[in-house]
Amino acid sequence: MSTKSTLAHDDTFHFYQELMEDDHVFLELHTTQFEAGYGRVMIPIPLHVWETIRHLGAADLSLVDKTDDELLRRVEPAVDQRIAAYRESEASSGGAGLRRFAGMLVYGTADLPRDQQIDNGMLYFMEERQRQRQLREAIEATKARASRRDPQSSGISSAAPPASPAARASE
Repeated sequence: MSTKSTLAHDDTFHFYQELMEDDHVFLELHTTQFEAGYGRVMIPIPLHVWETIRHLGAADLSLVDKTDDELLRRVEPAVDQRIAAYRESEASSGGAGLRRFAGMLVYGTADLPRDQQIDNGMLYFMEERQRQRQLREAIEATKARASRRDPQSSGISSAAPPASPAARASE
């Protein structure tokens, strides 16, 4: 079973996320052109690939500004729904089977007491909110560093281009 979740691809690239790897996206380019040095790799990204992928790997920051009360209003109905689905499955088929494990990574198994599932869900979403807040801070810090960078240091000149020979002759 693959752990890749494809965001976009064609014959020249594959842009994807790995299961359980929320802090990264991955770009596989089918090219032989790259530069590598100690601690760095430079890969030219074709513009058609860049224009395709640049909006697809957006960070999920949906919990950043949520309060604990808002998280609780999200968790409680989710727990109630999964308990109801578990009980219905248990009653209709004589056993809940795999239904017990649906959502287990967030809430625990569906046969746990409601309060424990809510506590588990709150812990999960509070940790996820904290991870998203740290990610937002890292994004803002990176943007601030990038905007302060001197154009000269990046090899980009803010000076006017040199005059052509014809322009110099007319001076």
